[in-house]
Amino acid sequence: MKIALTKSSLLVPPTYFAVAHAVRMADEETRFHFFTMAAEIRDKSVTLPVTDFAPRRDLPFKKREKYLPIVMPAMAKAIADYGPDVIHQHFATWSWPAVAASKHRDVPLLTTLHGADVVMAGRNHRSAMERWHKHNLRASMNRSRRILAVSEYLAGLAVRNGFPAEKVDVHYQGVDTDIFVPDPWRRNNPVPTALFIGALNHQKGISHLVEASNQLIGTIPHRLLVAGKGPLEPEVTQAAAQNQQISFLGPLSREGVLENLQQADVVIAPSRMHNGAREAAGLILLEAQACGTPVIAYASGGTPEMTGPESGRLVPEDDVTSLRRAMEDYFRMDSDSWDGLRDSAREFAVAERSLAKSCLELSRHYRELAR
Repeated sequence: MKIALTKSSLLVPPTYFAVAHAVRMADEETRFHFFTMAAEIRDKSVTLPVTDFAPRRDLPFKKREKYLPIVMPAMAKAIADYGPDVIHQHFATWSWPAVAASKHRDVPLLTTLHGADVVMAGRNHRSAMERWHKHNLRASMNRSRRILAVSEYLAGLAVRNGFPAEKVDVHYQGVDTDIFVPDPWRRNNPVPTALFIGALNHQKGISHLVEASNQLIGTIPHRLLVAGKGPLEPEVTQAAAQNQQISFLGPLSREGVLENLQQADVVIAPSRMHNGAREAAGLILLEAQACGTPVIAYASGGTPEMTGPESGRLVPEDDVTSLRRAMEDYFRMDSDSWDGLRDSAREFAVAERSLAKSCLELSRHYRELAR
């Protein structure tokens, strides 16, 4: 069985979610090829065949992405010439090449929704680009034989925003629990240590986390490590300069992410509504729990589906006081309670949200569509 994976652009890291299943599932019976308009694979461990079409490889990746509109016909032809049994498109936006190839070869199209595409479907278009996205969304809705959403939350939102309910199914992405593992030599932190990894923007809620941490000054000693980049980086840098319990790590490599997840006492993800959008899933929460690290998060969007019942604490969205109280409760736990949380975190990730389980489910979708 030949699977053509398609997406507008591919940058690895950080978009491992687009290639992780193929890397795990590829064998003599199931072959994958990734087609994208612009690609940059900086992780040499990703050996998946990738073909991109944007010219000027001497240019930075972001500038090459500007060529996307003019290379779509070439991408569509290459997908069709590959002769796939299934075409798997990531994001319903920029889906024209996959849709065109599916029509030309009468090949089943499977589309995975990740969030931004579903939000776009619910908005009134205001520009030429948004009209183009709407065109792609309609084409994907009509041509896809099956549409996968990365959470129950996103599936419900997709149906409300016009995606056909009879085609929509839920497929949790899963994390590689062979890579994200507890550190058997984990050292105890001198004081409880919380970790945030993600985009430094309003939707990820970093400002709320900094505020909650500052409210704990004089109450209980702790550290807050912040990793990532984004528009709120100056705010985080200033907070770290003013408050010694906060440390700004900047963006991390994949190895750095793993190491920090393993050593933290708790990972906090206060993702929230911003500009009409909420977090569709939140893989960092699953990666943390796979490492045996419990989590605290806002009960927002698809986040509750990514937290184990015994390893995650959910608090009301935008409630900084409840966020601070949850942090304080965790920081005051005894060692036996921490050990129980860590065991539960690992058990949830392996049993319910592993990449292995996700691959089995995706393989079923491929086989059913190919038939």
